[in-house]
Amino acid sequence: MSNIVKLSSLVVIILVCILAYRGYVSVSPFYPIEPHFSGQCKVITGVVGAEDITIDHTNQFAYISADDRRAVMANKPVRGGIYGLDLATDDAHPILLTPNFSEDFHPHGIYLYQGDNGNNRLFVINHRNGGEQQIEVFDISNINTLTHLKSISYPELIAPNDIVAISPNQFYATNDHGYPPGHFMQKLEDYLGLPLSNVSYFDGKEGHIVATGLQYSNGIAISPDLKTLYVAEIMNRKVNIYNRNGKDGSLSKRGEILLDTGADNLEWDDVGNLWVGAHPKLLSFLAHASDAANLSPSQVIKIDVTATPPVFSEVYLSAGEDISGSTVGAVSGDSLLIGSVFEDRILKCKL
Repeated sequence: MSNIVKLSSLVVIILVCILAYRGYVSVSPFYPIEPHFSGQCKVITGVVGAEDITIDHTNQFAYISADDRRAVMANKPVRGGIYGLDLATDDAHPILLTPNFSEDFHPHGIYLYQGDNGNNRLFVINHRNGGEQQIEVFDISNINTLTHLKSISYPELIAPNDIVAISPNQFYATNDHGYPPGHFMQKLEDYLGLPLSNVSYFDGKEGHIVATGLQYSNGIAISPDLKTLYVAEIMNRKVNIYNRNGKDGSLSKRGEILLDTGADNLEWDDVGNLWVGAHPKLLSFLAHASDAANLSPSQVIKIDVTATPPVFSEVYLSAGEDISGSTVGAVSGDSLLIGSVFEDRILKCKL
């Protein structure tokens, strides 16, 4: 073997080791877990895999995106659904709002778009069984009645995770990987921490990639004035802040909020704080994904984005006994709803 070949091989090995080390550090195996919460929580059953939750603050009504992902992983998928939960009623239980929708429905991230004229829509990411990725758009004629309007797909919708709409027909969606589900490169993206994830924008007619170089982009949120976009980057343990161009939808990065935790979904409360469901120990979450008996810590963070720089605080942290692998903390008033990827329940907590 020539010296040049040897040197090239050495460089490749070093680069792989560096990337693998970065991937290992990103999962923060030594994050200290000291459970705490100043409020009280109760378990609400009736949903499996409530990965995302969003709240209609005016009507005190929560929309829950749920899918049995362990059944999907076992190649025995069952139809997922969107559920509704009345927050104003103490003993309310989730009600399935999509009983007659497609059998091939596996919802992930959701977004409640509320128009000025009462034109409310629910945008839902749907991972179909054959690998096709779609956005399902539902009209909300009243808070607990969803009518399917259309399905949207486009080439830039590669591996969608979460979504936020800026009009009845335009939206941003995070792609948590740069390659589609089932592609061998997805494993390399995860284990080597490759920054191939991105954000896509659908302008009403076609899609565009508007942010790149991310490591597992996840939750996404838009400011009320539609000028600032927030994108959680779970492997880099932070939330990115982008300025949004209102003319063409393009993004320019303005800053970032370092959280030292795996930020998942982002939700606004009714007073302007940004709430994050998070995974402080991603290795524990991977173990939980493989076996439900393995607990994964759950965490909820509140961010005051009006502060300069933004200030965050840890509101909820558990070792995973009540609920494992938290993905979302949705808050309205003194109510906090915590959902997760795999569990057969959500938590309803009083702050």
